[in-house]
Amino acid sequence: MFVRSCVLFNRVYLWNYSRLSRKFSGQPSYLHNPGCEPLTYSNMGKVLEDTVNKYPNRVAIKSIHEDLTITYEELLSKADSLGHALRNNGFEKGDRLGLWSHNCSGWIISAIGAARAGLISVLINPSYEISELGYCINKAELKGLVFGNKITSRDYYGMLQQMIPELSNSQPGKLVSKDFPTLTTLVAIGNDDLNGIFKLKSLANEYRNNNRISEYVKEINPGDGSIIHFTSGTTGKPKAGLDSHLGLVNNTYFSGLRSNFRDYHQKICVQVPMFHALGSVVTVMGGLRHGCTLILASPVYSVQANINALCSERCTAVTGTPTMYVDILSQIRDKGILPIKLQMAMAAGAPCSPQLIRQMQKQMNTASVSSLYGMTETTASNFQSLPDDSVDKVAEHVGYIQDHVEAKVVDENGKTVPFGESGELMIRGYVNMISYWNDPEKTKETINEEGWLHTGDKFKLSPDGYGTIVGRIKEIIVRGGENIAPKEIEDLLNTHPDIVESQVIGVADERLGEELCAVLRIREGAKLGLDEIKSFCSGKMAKFKIPRIMRIVDSFPKTASGKIQKFRLKEMMESGKL
Repeated sequence: MFVRSCVLFNRVYLWNYSRLSRKFSGQPSYLHNPGCEPLTYSNMGKVLEDTVNKYPNRVAIKSIHEDLTITYEELLSKADSLGHALRNNGFEKGDRLGLWSHNCSGWIISAIGAARAGLISVLINPSYEISELGYCINKAELKGLVFGNKITSRDYYGMLQQMIPELSNSQPGKLVSKDFPTLTTLVAIGNDDLNGIFKLKSLANEYRNNNRISEYVKEINPGDGSIIHFTSGTTGKPKAGLDSHLGLVNNTYFSGLRSNFRDYHQKICVQVPMFHALGSVVTVMGGLRHGCTLILASPVYSVQANINALCSERCTAVTGTPTMYVDILSQIRDKGILPIKLQMAMAAGAPCSPQLIRQMQKQMNTASVSSLYGMTETTASNFQSLPDDSVDKVAEHVGYIQDHVEAKVVDENGKTVPFGESGELMIRGYVNMISYWNDPEKTKETINEEGWLHTGDKFKLSPDGYGTIVGRIKEIIVRGGENIAPKEIEDLLNTHPDIVESQVIGVADERLGEELCAVLRIREGAKLGLDEIKSFCSGKMAKFKIPRIMRIVDSFPKTASGKIQKFRLKEMMESGKL
């Protein structure tokens, strides 16, 4: 009821604004949602404590793969103990704590502990290989790193031993590394005894009765840094986008309202990776902000585990990328009617086809299907479906402009285009990141002097408050919800002795949205196959970045000035000419 009344208020506001636009300004493609209630000026640690006080005995986390259940009161106790332990072992407000793990309860405990202790959580893709992890550690100047327990697909500690030869002879919390000078502390989520490592459980237990965490929470200002996501760019190397407590507190709140997280005790199936903004902000923190129960189906993405959780736990909500829903629907069709009954299913992280939206509602027995558009540089949610949107509305748009957000669409000269015309989407508001960590030049390129953030996405806006994504101005490839910078892959491929030049493009794929295709010029007389390319890349970068398609060319299409026309390669590939 509350959300519907807010929606009515905002729609009337935007309708009146669009009338003024038509009369005075030639319908400029600009939207401002003043919000249905004021922003909350607080920090994430405090608002999570408020939730715990409301629902102390409610289950916060049920981790199926870990066989454990944690109430809200227990979750806060564990997180506070860890946060105090870190502060008591040399961490200070604003220090960065990396989280490098698959989905598990320890990840959530660590993230909340960091927020309560005034530390900045740095979220790292668990698929990253040694070189990628090393870059993240030094880029964000990590003081500590929490890492996952060993699973079939990942030996975190084994990789750390390869990276840090000093680790084996170090005392916990006293690491001195030549290659990683800021890193002093490693914390294992698992229970194995490891050289030079604190165990999360032991560390938290040691400090559970010596808690000064409330003092640390009071030190945190809304404008302070809260969380860092790594986001790929056309330069190849990931950039570290720093979001504020203000951004996280309010984006989790307003996004959660639209997902009906507040009005019902939702049981959310967490199938998205937690390091991603869709996982960390929208799903995990957004769910906890409103007192939901998080169901962790599997440490890594597993279609079968997710379907089992939806059925056995009677989940009422789920978020995911379009690829995840394609996989679920495929298995549902094979299995027949399943006991799935959802109040909400959200698709985000990549463009979603109208057909898929309609299939989600029908075949997953979902009361409300929604879409969401956002970026790591803009906290998470900038456009999001409203609870009463029809399936047709959801299928045709990425959502309705988020509360307290401004949006406009501009041409290549920065001039605002009329409603309905495409151009680059720009965002302004509390959602915008503070900066790229230690990268003032890139920050200045991304956020202009007036506070508008360049998204790099081609967009259309409607006077009624809805947005439609047309394409990407950036060269980022989105494969199954993962943002991939072509240049990073090209830089590696170009080190192969038989490759003269490489271009990596995204080609349409029904399941993943886009698939990686490496277009290569090779040394005269050389012979190169796809298997060799995969083998060459293996171990040097995350598996999801390794091309699955390869083409050999004699030359690349170029402009008169000699710049390679990557869009022409895509056109040639999609038309069958390559």
